[in-house]
Amino acid sequence: MTWTGSGRTTAAACAAVVLLGTLAIPANAAPPASVRGPAVQVAAVQVPAEPGIPSPDEIAAAKASESATAAQVAAIDRLLADASAAQDASLAASLQANNAYGEALVELELRRDAAAVAAARASAAGEQQEKTRRQIGQLAGDLYRNGGLNPALSSFVTGSGNALQQAATLEAVTAGRTRAFQSAETAAVAAESLTAAAADANRAADEAARTAEARKLDAERANDAQRQAVSEASAQRTVLVDQLANLKNTTVALESERVDALDRQRQQDRLAAVTAAAGQGQSQVPGPGNPAPVIPSPQAPAPVPPAPVPPALPVPDPTSPAPVAPAPVLPPAPTPPPAPGGSNQTAISVALGKVGAPYFYQYGGTGAHGFDCSGLVQNAFAAAGKYLPRTASQQFAQAPVHVPLSQAQPGDLLVWGSAPGFYHVAIYLGGGRVVQALNEDAGITVTDLASMSGMQLHPVAARY
Repeated sequence: MTWTGSGRTTAAACAAVVLLGTLAIPANAAPPASVRGPAVQVAAVQVPAEPGIPSPDEIAAAKASESATAAQVAAIDRLLADASAAQDASLAASLQANNAYGEALVELELRRDAAAVAAARASAAGEQQEKTRRQIGQLAGDLYRNGGLNPALSSFVTGSGNALQQAATLEAVTAGRTRAFQSAETAAVAAESLTAAAADANRAADEAARTAEARKLDAERANDAQRQAVSEASAQRTVLVDQLANLKNTTVALESERVDALDRQRQQDRLAAVTAAAGQGQSQVPGPGNPAPVIPSPQAPAPVPPAPVPPALPVPDPTSPAPVAPAPVLPPAPTPPPAPGGSNQTAISVALGKVGAPYFYQYGGTGAHGFDCSGLVQNAFAAAGKYLPRTASQQFAQAPVHVPLSQAQPGDLLVWGSAPGFYHVAIYLGGGRVVQALNEDAGITVTDLASMSGMQLHPVAARY
């Protein structure tokens, strides 16, 4: 069986539609409550007869006439097509779940960075508050020991010195005392505000961590369901192909080749339909004679901002008119634009060089342990001097050029899902093939595009 599908469904529903007892149930029927567990190991092909699979008596009866045989063959072909579509849908569901987990990890990293920034600002404000407290304490002590008179005013008591100079000094000292009290008040307000902001940022990070853990469990369940669907579909296929050979008095090998050919034809038909969906008469790729983008980029998904952190309030030093700035904290660097002149062939070569490496969506999927789909794309294009954003949706939306799928060139990005929330991305190699980080079982692999054409392949490619 190859990997294609028919739309977004839940992981449980996708697995359920290929269970042995449910091949005759519509794909949108309610599935069992749980499909979690290790992939089923099929030790033999003795699968019990189910309502959707012809019984031996039905096969024998169908051989009584040519028309009955043809009808039964057509029915079995439909069962095989339905099983293939259900298996494809289970793969699509697992890719969606894996992508949701990857995006949750990106969100978690943003929230943790925001919490670190907020904590640094709160710490700086606390230190400034403590400093002003000490200064106010020292000022109060001086006033107490001198009967309310600042030591700096002792020259006035003696009556020595120029009267104008004395008046100026008195005004300056009084102003300095006022600034000291104002600084203490400002520092207290800033510390309280930034401490509250840090607490909010930490709560947001904790919530993001809980969300990521939930998405991880969802991905594990979806991946288990997909493995189960593959195993059970393989067992069903063996039974049904054997029945076809019996009905038609041919061999299992011949019928297996015929079923595979039907699968390939359906895939090619779906790919042709997706390609045609991009529309006709689109402009060509931007160039010297056509600088305009081919297709306007769809609206980019709203980026998830870090938890709001109010700026540190200025806390002036009472001994100096210059304000004390909070500890410097650098914000995350913005994604630079693609480097001009970079070769997408370099990105292709880098991605192909990783074929056979594991798929890895935990801990970011950006190379330390392996790659997820968008992590592979980001890494490969970075080697070509083109710095792409992190997620599949962002990588598609921020591309400077979008072209119909029929005009895709090697190095273009192909995505799966619905705009703006794409759940999978791959690098087009030309010749109807893509290189991609698919899932934990396949790893980084080269795949025929047609085999994935039914999993909401988007009819527009992105070009950097």
